[in-house]
Amino acid sequence: MFPGYTGLGLRLYSSALRKGMSSAVRITTVLLGASLFAETPPDEPRRVRQTVHEYMTLFAPTSNARQLFKPEMNPFLSYTHLGTDFGFIGAGMDYIGWEPSVVDVAMPKDQWGGMWHGLAGMGEEKEKVLDFRAVYPAFIIAKYQPKIVGIEFRAKGKGELKLEIKTANQTMRWSKGIKLDTPDVRDFVTNFDPEEIKTAKYVNWVAEGGTVAALHSLSFIVEAPAIPYDEYVFLASYAKLARCYSVSTGFVKDRAHLREGQFDNVPACGLFTLGSALAASRGIVSEVMALRILKTTHDQVAKLIGPSGLLPHFIKQDKDKVYHILQGTEYSVVDTSIYYHSLLLAAKVLKDKEMEQTIVTEIQSLALDGLVDGEGYIKHGIRDDGVTLLPGVWKDWGGETALVLALATASNKPVPPRMEPSGHAYQGTGFIPEIQSIFYPDFDEERPDGVTQKNWREIRLKLLAKQKAYFPTNYPTGQAAHHGFYGLSAGEAKGGLGYFVGGADLKNQELLHPHYVLMSGCLNEKPSDVYSMLRNMEAENLFPPWGMVENFSQDTLEYLPMMGALNAGLECISAYHLMMKSRAEKDLVYDASRESPLLRRAVSIFYKPVATVSSN
Repeated sequence: MFPGYTGLGLRLYSSALRKGMSSAVRITTVLLGASLFAETPPDEPRRVRQTVHEYMTLFAPTSNARQLFKPEMNPFLSYTHLGTDFGFIGAGMDYIGWEPSVVDVAMPKDQWGGMWHGLAGMGEEKEKVLDFRAVYPAFIIAKYQPKIVGIEFRAKGKGELKLEIKTANQTMRWSKGIKLDTPDVRDFVTNFDPEEIKTAKYVNWVAEGGTVAALHSLSFIVEAPAIPYDEYVFLASYAKLARCYSVSTGFVKDRAHLREGQFDNVPACGLFTLGSALAASRGIVSEVMALRILKTTHDQVAKLIGPSGLLPHFIKQDKDKVYHILQGTEYSVVDTSIYYHSLLLAAKVLKDKEMEQTIVTEIQSLALDGLVDGEGYIKHGIRDDGVTLLPGVWKDWGGETALVLALATASNKPVPPRMEPSGHAYQGTGFIPEIQSIFYPDFDEERPDGVTQKNWREIRLKLLAKQKAYFPTNYPTGQAAHHGFYGLSAGEAKGGLGYFVGGADLKNQELLHPHYVLMSGCLNEKPSDVYSMLRNMEAENLFPPWGMVENFSQDTLEYLPMMGALNAGLECISAYHLMMKSRAEKDLVYDASRESPLLRRAVSIFYKPVATVSSN
């Protein structure tokens, strides 16, 4: 833990704050109109820990001996917790080895060696640097920018280490010597003034000759902006997504640690556009910037429209910097739906009527009627050749199928809506009955839908209860049970090695995907309970300033710090919904959804408008 900033100190502070919330967040019932108003929570000046690199290993040593390796035979995750790369320096790099989650150093007296860690972009992208005075992407307004005010190094052993912060041309911005003489792991914490560092490209550690040590992690101390906690949750989630955005290409990388144009994500582009519109509504980015993102995203993605009007899920630049569908992927119906729902709502939130009409026209021109199988179900999409239909169909009950049916209904060639009426999310996977509610408030209604005759809210609440009970029932002594963590959903597998789909219906589930906490957040009767759990996640280093981790184990001993754009987008919009519910304020996404004639038509297959009877 991080003494004085997270861990026990943060828990005590959070507990004291929560005990005082009865006066800070006071709900007043107004009889006329039966409206509810909540006071804005208080601003919180906060210091939190952001890991630069915890040396997580993907596989264990093959023997009890310390493993020596060449830098290209890297056993660690290939990226830092900042979404950057790293490497080894010094003539003594051959004397740097590893064991699980630890870097070992046994440096000869006449050698030195260490590791460098990029602070922004790839190490070779010299123009990309981190501003210690404003660490979030530069288009985020100054008031909402955290700053780095110190550094923490966790290590044990005997010898001398040096910490360095350098520019791209190796100019030293800051350095600090550490004398090691401890058999136990210690935290070495040093504060500094970010104004003295300004911008930098690398943070390094160097082991001097004769040092024998075990190094655990390198972290920054971050002073977060003094804003209410619910707004900070939205801000951190938006900033995570924004780190995947490339201003130069106008696209969103699938993961923050990838090179621009290598593997970009079209539905995440839509979610980022909507997130930026909401950020502009809060003053986090300028309206001019949000409108620019909307126009750039639309104009760029419009060049990629494929067969039947579908969009590719993943795209890549060719040698001439022109974007094409990524080979081996598909033109995806559900990802097209996520993109267009996001963009249409962003245009309405930003009141860009011209762009709104353009998007409406593109949605109406979709031709999904040609993708229907013999039973009336819509195919998943078309292969990258633009001809071959994917074998799968959108049949299972859940939010993804609902978004596909809504998109088809919004087009000028609607098809009869068909969905398997089980009312059961596959495997009890968390995100499945929630993703439609990113865009539509209707699925909170207490009545059966018109396609499957199921009460979505009732089903979602039952799954949420089952998710919350899973770890206390199956792993009662584990950390997830202790902290009340839940999130059996889908995403990157352990160590980022493949894709994993978990669920509350399955046995022996130990991997949590915490995006479900935010996606299901508005189902909770008391949003404050969700924020309390997010504080506990923060104390366990699972919700740092760079954004929520991708996954973690139920014992919290292992986690994946990857910044994936799609989940970041779902987290961002969900964090906004949760904040609006917590404050009983106007939800701009849901208002836009209700005000859009096209989206009203799309959702009418599930929920026809209820006739109101006036009394005189």
